[in-house]
Parts: sequence; structure tokens; C-alpha cells
Amino acid sequence: MMTATTRPYNFLFRKLVFCAIAISWITVSGLISGCSTGNENALQINRVATLYPDYYDLTLPPNIAPLNFIINEPGSKFRVEISGEKGEPFVIQQKSSSIQIPIKKWKKLLSENSGGKIVVDIKAFDQNQWKQYKTITHKVASDTIDPYLVYRLVHATYLKWKDMGIYQRNLTNFDESPLIENSSTENGCMNCHSFSANNPEKMVMHFRIVNAGTLIWNNGKLSKTDTKTEKTMSAGVYPAWHPDGRHIAFSTGKISPHLTTRLGKPVDVADKASGIIVFDTEKNTIVTSPEISTTRRESMPEWSADGKYLYFVSAPEAQKGDEESLLHNRYSLMRIACDIDNRVWGEAEMVLNADSIGKSISMPAASPDGQFLVCSMSDYGYFTIFHKQSDLYLINLADFSFKKMEINSEFTESHSSWSLNSRWLVFSSKRADGVFTRPYIAYIDENGNPGKPFVLPQKNPAFYQQFTVNYNRPDLVTGKVNLTPIQIRDVVLGEAEKAKAE
Repeated sequence: MMTATTRPYNFLFRKLVFCAIAISWITVSGLISGCSTGNENALQINRVATLYPDYYDLTLPPNIAPLNFIINEPGSKFRVEISGEKGEPFVIQQKSSSIQIPIKKWKKLLSENSGGKIVVDIKAFDQNQWKQYKTITHKVASDTIDPYLVYRLVHATYLKWKDMGIYQRNLTNFDESPLIENSSTENGCMNCHSFSANNPEKMVMHFRIVNAGTLIWNNGKLSKTDTKTEKTMSAGVYPAWHPDGRHIAFSTGKISPHLTTRLGKPVDVADKASGIIVFDTEKNTIVTSPEISTTRRESMPEWSADGKYLYFVSAPEAQKGDEESLLHNRYSLMRIACDIDNRVWGEAEMVLNADSIGKSISMPAASPDGQFLVCSMSDYGYFTIFHKQSDLYLINLADFSFKKMEINSEFTESHSSWSLNSRWLVFSSKRADGVFTRPYIAYIDENGNPGKPFVLPQKNPAFYQQFTVNYNRPDLVTGKVNLTPIQIRDVVLGEAEKAKAE
């Protein structure tokens, strides 16, 4: 029963509740307005916002991880809206200029706009006013990229190594895991990982100096082989799997590092002598041909997509005591017909003559569809990771015409790797600062025309500003390599099986 005494208090209570609800509604409506419509009448800036990394006007795989970035513009808060021709747009509004895109929303939007476009609209609140920058538009290809990338991480030292490892990264998110780190294998050198047709079940990897041998992962069997025989000058060096998934071509050679006095090039690597062998993983035997084991220096083998030809680079024989010829000869691109099952070899033939084109050729990479071959070209030598002027060239295998690719920069471009569908190319580049090598991704259409390359996305967009380690030999793979570092370590620390020469 309400009395005259309690009535004023009850009235006061109802009034306070009403005021609280009103204040709450004003607050909520203000937040909604601030997120969606609080920046009308923005000042139009006639340029795109300055971003790091420079993610502008790209062609993207529909399964790539978010392209997180930093807005290098003044502002106390920032608003980013990402939308597509289809699907729901989403907004990121925050005080920080470091933009991390929600991965689920990003994946959904890319999937819905596969074969279409997405746009990125950026606004910054500065000096009590919103500023709107020009829209950034990305194409979304209908072709996916192989979901994993395998690479070696090595510090920027020249003649020695300390901490290094081979890692795999899921390109659809930011997960990275080590295949093996050399701290577990007594700090020996590890390099030249390679896959058969981008297959994570068929991998080869070298271990050198300490616990030396070639690790082979082949359809569930993990082994270590010593490919040095009494008939070869060394163990296998640069590998290339035959399309049959059974045979691996290796270069052999005597490799020597050199300190130089050349401006901007304090170190170089040369092969004193080299040749090519083919290893049979089923028989544990090695074969070669006199055509690819001559007094010249044959190196860097690469099979054609159908396995009928073996491409390689070749330079004149090095003259003893003549360091100039050792380091500065040019390498031509050659090939040889081969029926590897029946051990029948043709004659080596010239594809691109280094003397005629005035360039040295290295690191050939054939597209799986058989149309193209990408290689590095530089002024001389073959170890192009130390050559600032090294660029990527595209060779049309139908007529051997070639062109300098539009994806080059003023700095070093070197190793490249194709996706299994031949639509994506990952390559090593020092374009960001001229010092550290990073992996870049570019779309390649059916005519060999590339899209603008972009650096491998990272969860923290400031990652590359803080990470002083080189990415070496990035290779695309169709799935995760299902090996643990312990499994690899145990085999590496064991004895190697000796290969036999046929």
C-alpha cells in the first residue's frame, strides 16, 4: 500500500530511471552515428592514403590472408571500410593507424567477390575534421594460390651462418611453423628445399658441413642420402624434381665464395666446376650424360612440364688463377631432350645465348602448364641474390621469345616459384630497402602478363620494419608438410645411405 510518505520517493525513482534510459539511448545512438555516419562532409583528398606496405591496385588470390597495413597519415582516429560488388561491407574504426583486418570477414568478402573487385575506403580524423582519401581498388582473381609457402630464414651474413631454419607458412592465414631449425642439428647449413609438382609429400632438402646429406621425403618415407659417388665431383647441389615424382636432377660442383671490391657488391659466389646428374629415388642410383657433364660449367637444372626436356644454365670452363673469368663469365640457357625411364639422352642445344643477349641467366623456373619459363638475368655470374641489377625475365617456350617482366624493381629479384595452376608467381626481392630479401606475390595471366606484386601479408603490418632476416627460396606448396622438426632432426643426425653410380 502506497502512503503519502512513500509517493514522492517513488516518483523520484521513476524519474531517475527515465533519465538513465534517455542518457543510455543518447550514448548508444551517438556511438552508432560515430561508427556509420559521424564523418559526413569529409574533406576530399585527391590522392590515396600513404600505406605501409604499399597495398594499392593489386590482383589478389581469393584465398589470401588479410592485407593488414599502417596508415601513414596524421589523425587521431581512422576509419577503413572494405566492400565488394557482392556481400556485406565492413568497417574498422579506431584510434590506432595500424589496421588489422578481421580474418573471417575478409575471407567471406573475397570469396563472394572471386573474379570481381573489392575496394578500400580510408578516412582520417585530423584537426577536427574527417579527411577522405581516394578509393583503393583490388581485383580478386578466380584462381586460388597454393595455400602454403616454404622458405629458409637466414640472417644477412655472407660467409658464415648461425641461426637459420626452413619454415612453412599458411597463406590463407598467418600461421607459421618450422620444418627444421639448425640449432637442433648442431648448427650446420641447410638449404635448397624443393618439391615435386608443389606436392608437400615429395620434398628434398640439403644439409651441409655438419651431418651432411640430402633429406628426401617421398610419399611417407623420410630418408637421408649421400649423393656423392666415386664418379661425381660433389654431392647434389641445386635440385629439380622430374614430373614423374621419382627422379631428381641435381647440379654438382665446387662452389667458392669471394669477397670483392666492387661497389655495392662486397661478396659473390662462383662455381669452379659443375655438372648435372639425375638421381633415381627408387633405385638409389645416379646417372648422367656426357652432354651435361662437360668441361663447361652446367648448373641449375629445371625440367619441362612434360618431363621431355631438362633445362640448365651453362658457362665456359673457368681458367685456373683467373678470378675474373671465374666470377664474371655469363651463363647461357640450354636444354637437352631426355627419356629418363629408358636412360636415353639427346644432344644439348642452345635456348638463349648469353653472348648474344648480353646477359647471364640463372634460376630457371618452368610453369606447370608448359607455356613459360621465368629466370633471373644479370650482367654476369649466376648467384644473383647478391646482384643488385638482377631482374626477372619471362621466356615463351613456344618460340623462345623473351621479355623483361614488368614486376621488376631497382633492386635484386632472384628465385621464383609457380603455383600449380600457373597463375601465381612468388619471387624473392630486395625492393623494400635494397638489403633484406622478402617474398612477393604476383598474378600471371594466360598470356604471361603480370599484376602488380605485393609482399607476403603479415598479421602485424609493421613486421617487415622490425624483422632483420632474409627470406630465401620461397616455394609454393599445395598443402602442409606433415613432418615435425623432431622427425627431421632424428633423420638428419643419423647416417646417410650412399647412392650408387650407374
